[in-house]
Amino acid sequence: MKIFGIGLSKTGTSSLAHALEILGYRVKDYPGIERYTPGDLSCIDPALLEQYDALTDTPIPSFYRELDRAYPGAKFILTVREREGWLKSCQKQFTEKLAAKQNEAHNRLFLDLYGTTVFDAEKFAAGHDRFVAGVKEYFRDRPQDLLILDITGGEGWEKLCPFLGRPVPDIPFPKANVTRIRWLDIHGLEREVRSLAAKLAGLERGQLPARGAADCLGRLPAMLRLALAGGTGPARERAEADLAQRLGEALGRIISGIPVVSRLDGVPTATLRKSLNHFWLVDPLDGATAWGVSQGQYSVNVALIEDGRPVAGIVHLPRSGLSYSAMVGKGVFRTDQKGTQQRLEAVAPGQESLHSVDPSAGSRAWALCQAVLAGSPAEWPDLSEWQAAAPHALARLLGRRLVREDGGELEYGRGDGRLPAFRIE
Repeated sequence: MKIFGIGLSKTGTSSLAHALEILGYRVKDYPGIERYTPGDLSCIDPALLEQYDALTDTPIPSFYRELDRAYPGAKFILTVREREGWLKSCQKQFTEKLAAKQNEAHNRLFLDLYGTTVFDAEKFAAGHDRFVAGVKEYFRDRPQDLLILDITGGEGWEKLCPFLGRPVPDIPFPKANVTRIRWLDIHGLEREVRSLAAKLAGLERGQLPARGAADCLGRLPAMLRLALAGGTGPARERAEADLAQRLGEALGRIISGIPVVSRLDGVPTATLRKSLNHFWLVDPLDGATAWGVSQGQYSVNVALIEDGRPVAGIVHLPRSGLSYSAMVGKGVFRTDQKGTQQRLEAVAPGQESLHSVDPSAGSRAWALCQAVLAGSPAEWPDLSEWQAAAPHALARLLGRRLVREDGGELEYGRGDGRLPAFRIE
């Protein structure tokens, strides 16, 4: 069965695409178009139509009649949105600058829909109403084939799943922050993490805050300075808490409205976590036993969780200045001490790690990154969500999976913060 999302852009099409992925369909959101002739279905790449179970966004809405004839039994989902909100969103998106970047086919399609390539409130409103009325009229006698879904108005699984004959997932419907998250600057976030973590490394070396001691302490050996500051443990705890607060503030500036779940805060209630589409997992100091001693490495871990799975992650070693970062749609990167980035590609399973780290000597997140990059199938017991989430983002983008004993992929925000034993596939 084919599924076509025929809602206009900015009506929740990305959320619909993500929801269909959660339900197990192979989805292509925004296929794009290289040429446009009204009514000519060959304008859509036929390979995409055959490869995917579901397709959404431009140019799919413009060809719903032709798709209906070509794929008998297909299901059509018209995402709609309160018109004033839709117009405001279109005004931000469809500017002259964007139109100049689009190809001729895309602009011709917009002329056909709205009579303009650049946002015009009156023309967009008329085009919107004309399109929605046309879809409703076309499917007037076939309610079983068309679902009208107002995602921004709060509709979700309760309408979508019965329409497709699928069980309702035990996670929130993906309807918040999708576009903003896809535009996340992972490199800018990685630089922010490195900058904030540098303060952690400075404190480890005994560069105490002014309130901690007189300036002359700066000339004493590091461990003695830590002892005078109240001992390695108290100094570390203060450093952790300070970094956790600063990271939370930075993440709030980068994308507002997404909760930050720090390891230091404990585990939120199951009810709260079940209600969140997105949240940050932050561990300000993974591998605390390595802090203030010469052996091992500790790390700062940051991961963005979307509907139970990591879509972005950063693991940074403040002591050495090395980092791994990953973002859906952008790739996986290794950053050296000088800030130079290298894109990483998938590594064949079975290769040995070139930068192995003993997980008992510090950061387990960093050790897991190494195992993922080396293609190691080793089993990993007793890790927390805060340790595994960022490396898991790397794994997903390198074509690998972190799977439980039952074969299911790890999910986050479902339990007490501890993960079941898993292996890398």
